[in-house]
Amino acid sequence: MRNLIITLLVMLLAPMVANAHHVANVAEDGPKRVVVLDPGHGNPRPGKVVGKVREADIVLDISKEIRRQLASKMPDLDVYLTRHSDSSYHANQNTDNRMRAEFANSKGADLTIGIHANAIGNANVNGCEAWVLSLDDALMEQNGNRANLFADDGDALNINDLDTKSMGFIKVLTRQLDNEPRNRMFAQQCCDNIKKLGLGSLGVKSGKIWTMLYYLEGHGVLVEIGYMTNAKDLAYITSDKGKKEIATAITTSIVSFFNSLDAISSDCGTNAVAEQSANEVATPDAAEVATPDATEILEKGYAIQLISSTCEVDTMDYQFKGYKGRVRLLMGTGKYKYKYCYGSYATRDAAKQDLAEVQKTFKDAYIVYYEDKSIVTK
Repeated sequence: MRNLIITLLVMLLAPMVANAHHVANVAEDGPKRVVVLDPGHGNPRPGKVVGKVREADIVLDISKEIRRQLASKMPDLDVYLTRHSDSSYHANQNTDNRMRAEFANSKGADLTIGIHANAIGNANVNGCEAWVLSLDDALMEQNGNRANLFADDGDALNINDLDTKSMGFIKVLTRQLDNEPRNRMFAQQCCDNIKKLGLGSLGVKSGKIWTMLYYLEGHGVLVEIGYMTNAKDLAYITSDKGKKEIATAITTSIVSFFNSLDAISSDCGTNAVAEQSANEVATPDAAEVATPDATEILEKGYAIQLISSTCEVDTMDYQFKGYKGRVRLLMGTGKYKYKYCYGSYATRDAAKQDLAEVQKTFKDAYIVYYEDKSIVTK
């Protein structure tokens, strides 16, 4: 029954997923790419411990080295760590992992990488492995259990009751369907690159629903760099040489991942370049614009343009980062006639109060004037 539901969902969501792939080709001058590195564990949970060697310390060192290398190889990439010291978000491990995902979501992460080291009772087992979420029966059941988190207006959705009102739940399935292929691509790249170091690879795995991966909105992979219970692996991943080389392998995978995203051909391009030089925004008299209620969308007024596109884009698309669901479409002219904007303001000065904050995410965002859902220019 569940397999039938999955098949029906794939058919139902195919156009939405296809559109999500189309809009992945963000222009080079569009919103900055964001990577979040999640070094696993941290006080009071050291992770695996062998003698005096703690997993939490190893993966933090590697994460910091990845950040250092990315600063050189991809200087336009925003890189964040979920922790910078021997610390954690919460005493409860499950809550801690969820909060790490929420941190990544708050940064609008395009890719989040959990970095861990493995351990097992068999000292002969060695090599890296990478974990992804897979839309299997277990994940579908988890989605059903968590339906109240995704349903609109507080309505919970039973997995066997695909009510069209439950768009929030459908959106999370869409996200999982869309993210899985690229998650696997990145996970395989990590395994292949680490294997070249002589550690070996146990490949890409799925089936476990890792809390940190489950709550992510963007792409996410959990990488186990090697086995601390294997003497060869332990010696390598604790050495300065090994840490640097593993960091290089993961950094190379990150660069390849974003190059692949940017290389995706699309009939629907997006552009975040400010167009004010060519199309100066008309400024009406202040008396022409009424002051709105706090929640009112004015029929005419000012907005902050984030990006423009050659075709319609889902306002929940990952490229809107922390503004997903708070963006609305205004129509303009030219090739990039679909304008995606934030806010509705009675005056330009009111819009300016939010502009600086928006530009932290969309550096080329600017203020436009609109009437009746269309941008007005001179």
